[in-house]
Amino acid sequence: MRDPERGSLFSRPFVAILFLLAVVVLAGAAILAWTGARRDRANLVTDGARWIWFTLDIPERKPIHFYASRRFRLESAPSTARATLLADPRGVLTVNARTFPAVEQKPGSSISVLAIAPALVAGENRILIEAESPSGAGGILFCLELPGGSNVVSDSSWEVARTEPARAGESRAAAVWGRPPMYPWGYPEEPRR
Repeated sequence: MRDPERGSLFSRPFVAILFLLAVVVLAGAAILAWTGARRDRANLVTDGARWIWFTLDIPERKPIHFYASRRFRLESAPSTARATLLADPRGVLTVNARTFPAVEQKPGSSISVLAIAPALVAGENRILIEAESPSGAGGILFCLELPGGSNVVSDSSWEVARTEPARAGESRAAAVWGRPPMYPWGYPEEPRR
């Protein structure tokens, strides 16, 4: 039974105003967070790429060295093709046997931007990233922007293996950490010009 002298929450103006103010502040914070996340995703320089690695199970700190690869076909060799890569802590990109500079990166590093059109050919192409980490932990984020929007991104379609070339039965699907933003990398940004 309700006490008639106490009334409802909204019969006391000061309490009602505080309650409504709290609702407005929380709603405003939620809207700001949502719009910020949408803005960040809209400016993401790696399209739908996922963070990949050799394995998600890292029971102890020990060095790892492996290869992540992906094959894809092109109808014709593009005149422009931009690749973005963040390989934490170290990675070397090879496209159809043409090697691009080694990359040493860490969380907070700018993403590497590479013009790789001269390495691409009509027909089958292969991207290979040689990755290593002294602790066993790390991540690879890759996006190849091609004319016409048929981008090649790091995801579970990539294969990983300890050797190159992979021995029969040794390669397997890359382990996927997730899509940016992701701890500890956040949203990788392009280098400032």
